[in-house]
Amino acid sequence: MNASAAQFIGILIACGAAAGALLAGDARLRYGCALVALMAAPMLIAGDVWDSSRLVALRHPPEKLAAVVVVAIAGAAVVAAVFRRFPWSFPIAAFAVLPLRVPVHVGSQTSHLLVPLYVVIAGGVLCFGYAALRGRSERGDDAPPPAHPATLRDSPAVVWLYRVLAATLVLYAIQSAYSVDVSNAIENASFFLVPFALLFVMLGEVRWSDRLLGWILVTVSAVALVFAGVAFWEYAARDLFLSKGDLLASNQLHLYFRVNSLFYDPNILGRALALVLVALGAYLAWARNTGLAIAAAVVAGILLAALALSFSITGFAALIAGLLVVMALRWGIRWAVGAGVVIVAAMAIFFAVSGVGREDLSSSDKINDISSGRVSLISGGYHLTRDRPLWGFGSGSFGAAFKDRIDPTAKTTASHSEPLTVGAEQGAIGLIVYVALVVLALIVLLGGAGGSVGAAAVAACFVAIFVHSLGYADFTVDPATWALLGVGVALRRKRVAGSEVPVAGGTPAPQPGDPRPAAA
Repeated sequence: MNASAAQFIGILIACGAAAGALLAGDARLRYGCALVALMAAPMLIAGDVWDSSRLVALRHPPEKLAAVVVVAIAGAAVVAAVFRRFPWSFPIAAFAVLPLRVPVHVGSQTSHLLVPLYVVIAGGVLCFGYAALRGRSERGDDAPPPAHPATLRDSPAVVWLYRVLAATLVLYAIQSAYSVDVSNAIENASFFLVPFALLFVMLGEVRWSDRLLGWILVTVSAVALVFAGVAFWEYAARDLFLSKGDLLASNQLHLYFRVNSLFYDPNILGRALALVLVALGAYLAWARNTGLAIAAAVVAGILLAALALSFSITGFAALIAGLLVVMALRWGIRWAVGAGVVIVAAMAIFFAVSGVGREDLSSSDKINDISSGRVSLISGGYHLTRDRPLWGFGSGSFGAAFKDRIDPTAKTTASHSEPLTVGAEQGAIGLIVYVALVVLALIVLLGGAGGSVGAAAVAACFVAIFVHSLGYADFTVDPATWALLGVGVALRRKRVAGSEVPVAGGTPAPQPGDPRPAAA
């Protein structure tokens, strides 16, 4: 069913306002657009599910819904006050809750939402917006907010990256008009694209220092250790903490037991662990403090063991890709290519000698069964793209189109590959924007990244998440993608401008552990 006029206008307002926040040169206009997007996204969701059982249970009696709204606004205001008092707490909080999903029970259904991240984003928009209204920087000093990159004499790649990100949002909204699953398009836009775009804008304006990046690494490592601890418990108990349905049943059919920790898919756990491992790898490549290097290596070993228990092939592929990028930035491309050749050769020898999968991979049907239907998804995605090569079936439509045209009995209809998703849903138009986004992001993040451990870690993690998305999808709908781009843009500007991100007047505020006194 195509989008109604109200649905199309709603998604256009939400995505258009977020795009305006990406492109606006004036700080007041930028956060005005951000506030509109922040309010439009939940209203869009509510309008789409207004008569569903889950929302009916929430809005009856009306006082119940009003209480939820009041609590949400009050919570965001408190968080904004904390961010304003301690500017460094915003980026640390954002990365701390980046992967955390909370089960929300409404009516008879349960949704797993990034509630902590939404609270951080809402608080950040209020905090940065308040500072913009007062004409001050939200970095702890009295300087005006920094101008938007598109209004500075910045590199064309950075300027066009902002424009392509904005185009991604607007195109997604436009192509929802003819989507065969407009509800899914609304959910993707409201839960993912719009709030993550606002996160990108704010992280791009943070004054990043090596000290702050160090605290971020400590924070995400600590969170990852919690994930690993839960994974070890699951493996020892042969039970799952969450999501005990299909995965637990699947575990009974294999000789191995796949853990998922606090996530709902082992591959999501694999992605989260792989990103932290890549960041730790970058730190170790540049480490000078022996004690800290040993601690980082121990943490990396624990996380690697947890990743192994997830049996996530895409997680290991992402880890290898990210570490190869670290190697290339630290020691040169020749070393990275050599290491890649050794890895491929070792894998070929292992499969040849061990005979693993020799019988199972003898037919496409067996491969399809082993890969949880991914062969069918790949071929089906190709056929969907071929059927509508120019404009696709509309935003968020892959699952519905696959069931309707390819396999009505399919248990899994998620494409598990970002290019397939974009091709089937948005056609050649969407693929052009997607390729432009990836190319521009790589140019911005990799350019000169070898001179900084922070920039190298961000670039390597972005490559890791891109590789992971080729086998699992979730590229633009993963907050890590936008967060890494936001940090990467800020670090790129810092490298170009010199030792500090340019601030109009005043002295930059100290970050955690910074020996300089705060500006008066």
